[in-house]
Amino acid sequence: VLLEYCDEGGNFYYSEWDANDGVIFRSKRYDSRNQGDQLGFPSLIVDAIKR
Repeated sequence: VLLEYCDEGGNFYYSEWDANDGVIFRSKRYDSRNQGDQLGFPSLIVDAIKR
């Protein structure tokens, strides 16, 4: 599941997740550099399960 990513056109996409499952500090939600309408440091965040 993609939680945060940018597509080829540079559009940013974000999905909410439960912080009880783990806090990702370099995310739109928790990185102070990404607050408000400005996205200074986008990251690719993937939620995956090894099978």
